[in-house]
Amino acid sequence: MEEYLNLVPARNEKVQLRKIEGKYYLLVPMESKLDFLARKLHGDYRRIELDEIGAYIWELCDGRRTIGEIGKALKARFGEEVEPLYERLVTFLLELRKRYLVEFKRAGDIF
Repeated sequence: MEEYLNLVPARNEKVQLRKIEGKYYLLVPMESKLDFLARKLHGDYRRIELDEIGAYIWELCDGRRTIGEIGKALKARFGEEVEPLYERLVTFLLELRKRYLVEFKRAGDIF
């Protein structure tokens, strides 16, 4: 777990966070020609629903904060609700990375 704390997650700039009818969504553009049918049915974006904690994490993934710093901000805002903190945070961020929604940099690689 320690090896993740110094990584810096950065959002995919094409993806937008929007609050729609009281719920948070990541709007992921469907740009592939293979998404033709999905675009016809659902519009230009795929929607991924997030809870308030997930939306806050997304906002903090600015390409400057480490996972350790994001964890401290989560703990300060949500308290015990986010425990086990780093296990949940790293799992969530790895899932976002798997979907190409964030990328990780090393803390020393930030410009």
